[in-house]
Amino acid sequence: MGTSLRTPRAVGGPPLAGPPVSPDLEQTHSFWSRYGWLLAAVWIVFLTFPVLSIAESTLPVWAQVAGYGLILAFAVIYLWSFYTYSSKLGVSASGFGRAWTPFLLMLLVVGATTPFLGADVISFGPFLISFAAYLLSVRSMWIVNAVVLAVTLAVAIPSGPLGNYIFLLGLLVVLMVVNAVNTALIRRSIVADDLRLDFAVLTEQERMARDVHDALGHSLTAVGLKAQLAERLLDSDPVAARAELQQIRALTVEAMDSIRATVGGLRRATLAEELVSVRAALHDAGVDAVLIGNAAHLDPVRSTALSWILREAATNVLRHAHATTCWIRIGESNLSIEDDGDSLAGSREGHGIRGMRERAKLAGAHCEIGDSGHGGTKVGLSW
Repeated sequence: MGTSLRTPRAVGGPPLAGPPVSPDLEQTHSFWSRYGWLLAAVWIVFLTFPVLSIAESTLPVWAQVAGYGLILAFAVIYLWSFYTYSSKLGVSASGFGRAWTPFLLMLLVVGATTPFLGADVISFGPFLISFAAYLLSVRSMWIVNAVVLAVTLAVAIPSGPLGNYIFLLGLLVVLMVVNAVNTALIRRSIVADDLRLDFAVLTEQERMARDVHDALGHSLTAVGLKAQLAERLLDSDPVAARAELQQIRALTVEAMDSIRATVGGLRRATLAEELVSVRAALHDAGVDAVLIGNAAHLDPVRSTALSWILREAATNVLRHAHATTCWIRIGESNLSIEDDGDSLAGSREGHGIRGMRERAKLAGAHCEIGDSGHGGTKVGLSW
């Protein structure tokens, strides 16, 4: 930086790189949690088979009423189970341990209806395999599938021509395949939503880390410079030193406001607005700021992201460059900040430089950082 150490002003409040990444994955994830039980309701239509079986039988009225009551109880347990468990957790690969209780109750109901339905009791098979697919574990699903299919064949073969049960057997096979594929896809979708939510949280954390670093970096640099100036003036001009200390206090208040705005996402600055603060800060630190171009013509979305990069580049000039002049060039598809101070050649890349590269990437721009033709460092962006 130049030999003169005048009163630097902090670069203005923090611009935002864009709205926080918080996609509403809850809506996608909650589809199955809210409406997954309707998958069970669709199959209730197949209870018409045991109902018709009782209606066409020669059972006495009391037996028919009892049979209808048992079928209704089966339907209530079936729908209640889906509504209770899938409304909370969707489809779990490990199943729901408590779902075994209604499953066993359904088996008891099936056993109780056997005297009324006879061989037609196998018409409950599609419901049992669907229940197992959506509410029990994957292993349990395949066990129930095998048992139901075996029992159906064992009942159907001795009961007469197998052709009478072709539809039911075909339905069972189709349901086994469809349920297996459907539940696998649902589980994969839920896992993908969880991963996207985790990624969104991580992205938001990284954004806040960059924003806080950039917002505080410049303000603290200005505070440090003012503290040095106050220390030099303390003996020779106590009044001026006191004024510098008062300005330091004002800068700390501004820094706190910057953090609040960054965390809350309250402010979005454009490149043109940031240029005003950057040039003032450079000027007050004894660095001539030469602006070439017009920031007003830039796209507002990209302009917001570039304002962060400009702020960080200016902070590096103030903090590390020991420059006397800083050139800021703005074109239709490029932006550069370079100085005539110390080069960054051979130095380790810190958080600020990495943040500039990340912000440029998010804005669809390419960022190059290297030596300036004026002897210092150049930050160049193109898009």
